[in-house]
Amino acid sequence: MKDDAVSPVVAFMLLLMVVVSFISVLNAYYIPSLKQQAEIEHLHNVEQSFLKISSDILQVLTFRQNLTMNEPIQLGGGDVYFSPIKSSGYLEVNTSLQNNPLYSINIEVKNKEDIIYSQYSEINRSKIIFRPIGNFWINQGYEWEDGIIHVTKGNRKTSLKYSDTDEKLPIDRNNYYNMSLPRIQLSEYQNNLTNIVIDIVNIENPLQKRSYSGNGYGSLIVDLKKVKQYSAPLNIGEKIIFDYSNSADDYRVGSTINETFYRSVPWTNANWDDNTLTLTVPNDPILLVDNKIPDLKMNLWNLSFHF
Repeated sequence: MKDDAVSPVVAFMLLLMVVVSFISVLNAYYIPSLKQQAEIEHLHNVEQSFLKISSDILQVLTFRQNLTMNEPIQLGGGDVYFSPIKSSGYLEVNTSLQNNPLYSINIEVKNKEDIIYSQYSEINRSKIIFRPIGNFWINQGYEWEDGIIHVTKGNRKTSLKYSDTDEKLPIDRNNYYNMSLPRIQLSEYQNNLTNIVIDIVNIENPLQKRSYSGNGYGSLIVDLKKVKQYSAPLNIGEKIIFDYSNSADDYRVGSTINETFYRSVPWTNANWDDNTLTLTVPNDPILLVDNKIPDLKMNLWNLSFHF
């Protein structure tokens, strides 16, 4: 056997062994670590989207205008150059049934015992949920639940926001709930109440477009729309009555309405009763000869989360 015939074969076998070893190391260590790193970046993007969603919800509740805010959420990740296979994700909006709202508010305009106009709204518990599918790292999900963002893993969850005490989390949740309470804007001139604008929010159960899945991008829509408006002067003898009920043990509606109407010096042309939550224009026409009857505007806003 000639040595010069054996040498190329040995060289080829050595080269093949190096290539196979390199591919083995690539598949066993390098590519999985790259996919894990890409998955970590993917979940970081999901986290940022949830933070923006929470901010968007507070913005639409603050402005009380016809607003639609669209936030993209990256559903899949983990794709790298050598392995383009992606994980997937599942998004869901979960709003509690409307026969058991967190709290309900009913505002009525009455003339003696006759109801002239009434408006009812409900604030329901709401969740926006992300769950990973086929994740290349850990099965880490996210939930936005009534103002608080949780990081989830299976049935366990913890708040994304670090807190040295548990008291800060209920405060954040109550801030969201209080933002959805009726907002009352008052205008006055020379101790007379001239205009009353009441904005009421109803959190709507979307019924449709409640879930979305895939490995591309999902898009969560936060929608605030004015669906009803009532406008009329608050005539002599008419009164506005606020009635709210609360079905949650972990949240209590505060005295926001009372604080809004409270004044150390009463209006000449209107009276507010802290005990009955009632605003009344006096029956005595003499008091209103030089005083303008207040104008009342009541707006109902529907807030919905959907895809």
